[in-house]
Amino acid sequence: MLKPTYKVKIGSETFEPGAQSPLVSVRVNQDIDIPADSFEIVFGVSDKTMKIKEGDEVSIQIGYEEDLKEVFKGTVDGVRPGVSDVTVRGLDNATKLLELRVNQVYLSMNAGQIVKDLANKAGIKPDASDGVKFSVYYLDDSKNAHEHIRDLAQKCGFDAYMTPEGNLVFKKYTKGTVHVLEYGVNVIEAEVQEDRPTVKSVMVQGESASSFKGADSWPWLTKKEVSGTKEGPSSMGAEILVQDASVRETGAAGDVAGALMENMSRTFSGTVNIVGDAGIKLGETVEIKGMSNSKMNGEFQVRSVEHYISKASGFTTQIGWRK
Repeated sequence: MLKPTYKVKIGSETFEPGAQSPLVSVRVNQDIDIPADSFEIVFGVSDKTMKIKEGDEVSIQIGYEEDLKEVFKGTVDGVRPGVSDVTVRGLDNATKLLELRVNQVYLSMNAGQIVKDLANKAGIKPDASDGVKFSVYYLDDSKNAHEHIRDLAQKCGFDAYMTPEGNLVFKKYTKGTVHVLEYGVNVIEAEVQEDRPTVKSVMVQGESASSFKGADSWPWLTKKEVSGTKEGPSSMGAEILVQDASVRETGAAGDVAGALMENMSRTFSGTVNIVGDAGIKLGETVEIKGMSNSKMNGEFQVRSVEHYISKASGFTTQIGWRK
């Protein structure tokens, strides 16, 4: 029999299971499509919980007996005391990117180099692949660093998200660690959503002299239209036109169009609720087996993870996946 356990550090205080533990429940949310991962912990009122304050550093480990895994690292964002309990909420290191605003021009750099520079400015360790190369790329403080990184990820067909250790990942999904989820073994319930493709093609237009005079030319001296088009899997649907001033070469326009089309063509997703597994992380792969609906069986990318552990209901994990 599996015995769920946890170890929560907030500031100078540590909370572990025991008769005197004031911890009632822990919920950790991680999502590639949400700017910052978060947690919510409900405590009973005690001397230790009354010391918790905004800005305290937080580390959350969840697992079974001696097999604890860190699922969250960040800081306390809010403390809400009640009559009989205290609710503590917090966010991860992505807040550093949300707070950072810069005005900068990058010359002849790829998306990964730009992301690494932004991460370093925010004091975050990056794991970034190269992606599309830009002759010139402008950043301004009308957007925060996280928004700029999201824009670059969209242009490259990459994912951008934080690891439980607080590091930034910026890369294209590839099959890596595979977690097997089988109905009747560790799957509790599951849902699926399938949409019809609605995009016929994507065209990206930009302006640059680079496509005609080489990647090292100065794009603002002579403006000429460049474009790239990617056809979708369906002959029906909308023809999308994207005008992007950061795209200054024909090759880059084609790459961005391809990335946008790939993202728009993904129409199969779902969620699966399982017996708690703290080892499943964003960007990894789950293999679902034994479902009566054959479409729900197969390998899928992990897009979101929610861990929940409480005295009343034990430890469960909900995974959002995408084909």
